[in-house]
Amino acid sequence: MNKLRSARLEEKVDYLLGYIAITDLVQRYGQGTDTHDFDLLRTCYGDQIEVDHSPTIGMGPTRVSADKWCRLARQFHGRLDGDEHIMIPQSIVIQEDRASCHVLMHASHYYRAANGSPYQTLVGAYDLEFVRTDDGWKIATSVQGVKWAEGNWQFHADIQASLGEPDLA
Repeated sequence: MNKLRSARLEEKVDYLLGYIAITDLVQRYGQGTDTHDFDLLRTCYGDQIEVDHSPTIGMGPTRVSADKWCRLARQFHGRLDGDEHIMIPQSIVIQEDRASCHVLMHASHYYRAANGSPYQTLVGAYDLEFVRTDDGWKIATSVQGVKWAEGNWQFHADIQASLGEPDLA
């Protein structure tokens, strides 16, 4: 940040515009998931992404097409009766055409057909890496961390199991 103080005005403006665009991108990611607008969610990614959402889907780092990743999100979240992702970007670091951000996450899920309570909440964070493209900033890497879960984890596992092995190859 000290380097930014001595930067030229256009470098400062470019940094601020990037910061705002990344903040907007994080919010759009949550909005696309919560509203089940998976076309909107798809706008958050380039063509290929590296994901590690092992706390919730049980697989480690995987390189996958964004289309397949969003299709998996549609299959899972589309079965839920409600989602609410509160995403708070922290520590956005921009270095030329790459950026990173730690995002606090509070995700609540509601599933009427659950065996037991229809509520489940995850609290944790995403560590995201971004790349600047001709279409703006895009998520290139997403690593999920879950600090704790409350409520009925079983319906999450039941939905995941009902999807079978995801086709991410």
